[in-house]
Amino acid sequence: MTKTTHLAPHIAPLLSLDPAERARRMLIERFISHERLAPIMDHISFLCLQPPQTRASGLVVSGKPGSGKTMLATTVRRRFPPQPATEKAPSTLPVLTISMTGAREAKTLYNRMLSALEVPDAMNYVGSDRERMVLKTCAAAGVKLLLVDEIQDILTSTARQQRIALDTIKFLMNELHIPIVALGTAEAPRAMQLDEHLNARFRYRELPVWKQDGYLVNFLDALEAILPLAKPSLLSSMPMMAAIIRLSGGVLDRIVKTICYAAAHAVETGDECITVTLLERADVEPPLAAVKAETVLDKAA
Repeated sequence: MTKTTHLAPHIAPLLSLDPAERARRMLIERFISHERLAPIMDHISFLCLQPPQTRASGLVVSGKPGSGKTMLATTVRRRFPPQPATEKAPSTLPVLTISMTGAREAKTLYNRMLSALEVPDAMNYVGSDRERMVLKTCAAAGVKLLLVDEIQDILTSTARQQRIALDTIKFLMNELHIPIVALGTAEAPRAMQLDEHLNARFRYRELPVWKQDGYLVNFLDALEAILPLAKPSLLSSMPMMAAIIRLSGGVLDRIVKTICYAAAHAVETGDECITVTLLERADVEPPLAAVKAETVLDKAA
């Protein structure tokens, strides 16, 4: 009988699945909240839950591509999810998310907000009508936080376009009295610092590169527990952690993908546990067999 103490209780039954199906499951996108997000999430929760402020403040969170900004955004939306309408109250959208990519004019930002708020015929509004509709709809939807992704893209525009984008952000904070959390690469702080007044209203936090420490131990233990392999991989052992950091450069997305790819290889080879050799293989060779298995299983269904 296979011991499953290394697996979470809801994962252990998956060991009875066909190996092809288990290999495919290794490639499912996973959401794993972790301790390193906690201080940032606490700051965002404070911004979101505090009473409306006449001079709203904000937070810029920056990091390398793949450092966990998407995971952070997902955590925020899960903590403050939309609420459906009831007989006593309308539906609400506490967190409104937009992207700065390609946004060169205020109307682009407003149109994206209206689309996210599911306003019919959002593109038909013009000028001040568009602006008023944004303010009216945000208030009606109970928006408590504006999450702005790819804020560093402001830097790729002209000085005039940069001013428009930053003035729009400032206008929304002032009129709606809500905080803004801006996400971006290492260049994100520089984008916000272009405006002296906004810079004074924002705090700055960085998603760090991972290293061999207690945070990584806890994260790897949590990840290993949800990968349906018959044998323990001991991902948090020193040799395994050293290999993971060496191959991933400490970037969260690469850590997760390297491990999950290695897990798929482990099913394919019959090893049933992740080894340094399989991690090194996963770094250069994605588990094509698992993807092919998915196609075959889909056709069979």
